[in-house]
Amino acid sequence: MPTRKTPQSQSPRQDDLVGYLQKVLITVAVAALALIAVRWREVFLLAFGAALIAVLLRSLANPIAKRTPLNAAGSLAAAAIMVVAIVGLAGWFVGAQVAAQFDQLSQILPKAWAATQHYLGEFPAGQWMLERLQEARSERSTGSSLGLVAGRLGRLTRVSVGVITDLFLVIVAGVYFAAQPTLYRSGLLRLFPEGARERLADAMEEASVSLRKWLVGTGLAMLAMGVLIAIGAFLLGLPAPLALGLVAGLAEFVPIVGAIISAVPGLLLAGTQGTQTVLWTLIFYVAAHQFEGHILIPLIQRRVVSVPPALTLFSVLAFGLLFGPLGVILATPLAVVVLVLVKRLYLREAADNVGR
Repeated sequence: MPTRKTPQSQSPRQDDLVGYLQKVLITVAVAALALIAVRWREVFLLAFGAALIAVLLRSLANPIAKRTPLNAAGSLAAAAIMVVAIVGLAGWFVGAQVAAQFDQLSQILPKAWAATQHYLGEFPAGQWMLERLQEARSERSTGSSLGLVAGRLGRLTRVSVGVITDLFLVIVAGVYFAAQPTLYRSGLLRLFPEGARERLADAMEEASVSLRKWLVGTGLAMLAMGVLIAIGAFLLGLPAPLALGLVAGLAEFVPIVGAIISAVPGLLLAGTQGTQTVLWTLIFYVAAHQFEGHILIPLIQRRVVSVPPALTLFSVLAFGLLFGPLGVILATPLAVVVLVLVKRLYLREAADNVGR
């Protein structure tokens, strides 16, 4: 009677086992890095923000180096001067108007919110919502009024100083990263085993390219939406259209969530001019963001990196829970980097555009 042979496919091959163990080790390493990032989240996010500044500066410096006789340091200095010049010229031409309109917003918005509260109070659902807001405010407002005001002023001062300090740190570190990218990248690679350095270096290079493409696409979307909202607010007769356009443009840096937040000041201002203006303003904001989602973004994404909308939303929620407000702001570029690292290090896919 012939002996029954066990199929060879039932025993795992050594190559498959080694590959599986490598994926397990990568997963453990990513989890460890995530734990470190949560513990040192502020340092991690500031370093990532500096990396974004470095990517932006190198994106401007590389074309200058290719088209001029300037060396790497000279092209980087020219790029930094160009950024400062653009910001300075923009501030020179429209800075005074925008500042005046923001001052106008600070005076009108409290009145607009009071009018909105009065309007909501006429409906049961609105009354319930206002009561919940009042209860939440009462729970936080413990102590004397003078102590409460002093505490808020102290917190505001600390936050303002902290934001300015962090911004200065991010810009300076970003310039250092952009000036010597090879030095910092090689130093980071030395923290990993020698056998994994080549693959990790390729993944880092692709992440840098993806971030550069994402910055280009996001910058175009911010500019387009800022101009569109400013023009629409002017045609609707809303106060401070330039300020509303600037708010909408800056909010585009945080997809989906930013679009919702940017519409709130416009709707509050429209509330001071009647229900019909509120309705037209709401229609305009919805139409503008539909135009962005169905026409503008697809045109931009033909040449730049895109992140699926659902993944963008969950990234904002996840990084917001992990890192707080700064995590919400940096959620999309963080998602771009995570996608590249997962594809290249875990799935071992060939280099490709994120989200394609």
